[in-house]
Amino acid sequence: MIIKFSVGNYRSFNAIQSINFKATGLVSEDKKVDERNIISVQDDQVLRILALYGANGSGKSNVLEGLQVFSNLIINSLESDQLAFMTFNPFMYATGNGQNAGYFQVILVLDGKKFRYGFELNLSGDIQSEWLFGPAEIKETYYFKRTGQEVHVNLERFDEGDGLPLTKLKADTLFLTFCTAYDGEISTLIRDYFKDQIYFEGMSRFSGFFVKDYRGIGERETDALISSGQKDIVLKWLREAGMNYEDVEVETLDSDRPIQRRRVWLWKPVFDDQGKVSGKAKLNLARDESEGSKKFYKFIGILARLFERGGIFVSDEIDSNFHPSLLKKLISLFQDPAVNKANAQLLFTSHDTNLMDHDLMRRDQFYFTEKSLREETRLYSLADLKGIRNNADFARQYLSGIYGAIPILGSYLEEQGEEI
Repeated sequence: MIIKFSVGNYRSFNAIQSINFKATGLVSEDKKVDERNIISVQDDQVLRILALYGANGSGKSNVLEGLQVFSNLIINSLESDQLAFMTFNPFMYATGNGQNAGYFQVILVLDGKKFRYGFELNLSGDIQSEWLFGPAEIKETYYFKRTGQEVHVNLERFDEGDGLPLTKLKADTLFLTFCTAYDGEISTLIRDYFKDQIYFEGMSRFSGFFVKDYRGIGERETDALISSGQKDIVLKWLREAGMNYEDVEVETLDSDRPIQRRRVWLWKPVFDDQGKVSGKAKLNLARDESEGSKKFYKFIGILARLFERGGIFVSDEIDSNFHPSLLKKLISLFQDPAVNKANAQLLFTSHDTNLMDHDLMRRDQFYFTEKSLREETRLYSLADLKGIRNNADFARQYLSGIYGAIPILGSYLEEQGEEI
């Protein structure tokens, strides 16, 4: 479970900025809102969901992409040469900033233990520094620290890092990932979280560089449910979303073209003039159904897996092609412990202000991105702003500009000197 993610000198982020799933001390007017959105993890109160809002181009997606780059370097830096060089994109709008290191860090809880892991990258994609801190008797202590190619290991806490052939550790390979090649227990625990329990949706900027290609992964997960005899789960999810199909089937095709290797067939009832069922219509998901229906189908397998095993779903523009009511339904699934049995988390960007409802989520669950005059993204939560009531009309206040993070729009006609 992720507690906090921080990123700096990456794309629109100059100074280090953070999103924090740790709940603040605020109390909602309706205590059921807090119960639905907060999980007790050790001594912390952790939020199930975080939402990012802001103008187009303000840096919302860059938060998620920073987490995606971080995740994929942990998974793939051992196998993929120059992966960091190809995917690290430093902040461009400050003189001399190219000499600064890209900064990535996560705090997460795995198997009841809290770890803090991060690294810095130089422009060549080499690891400038790397660190892992973990639990000790009283407070956290370092497990290993790395500066360039020099690694210091705490043998009392991280003996899996002892005696490894560091001459084989490449400058652009993470030491954490290097340890997994030698079956390190803690390093593998952390690596496997990012490999198996985090899903990215709506982001494709770097998909060609990553060994784990997220393109089509949702469809594959849902197809697997159907192929393994669990079509009832898929049909139930579709009905929950107001899509009343009677049957679903995946047809595997003999084709060398990936896009033509599968077809998903759905059946709906056909009615006669008296409204009685007289047959069934066979529909092709890709050809006959809406983009929203296809997107929800893609979500089913991923979310069913996360709700059983835990992890985090990261979605850029989650509201794209979704009706506001369906989107609220999706949010409610994460909030329902009877459905979300493993306390999976959700991180998303959106422009849908219908979600900015104090009856749905708390103030500390809404984050905003805003560009400064120097083109730097500033990241802050609604809970950081003073004087905002817990029961305020968040959507109205946001759209009125009280919170910032809205576009400043010009007029083309006015700029041309024409009358309006």
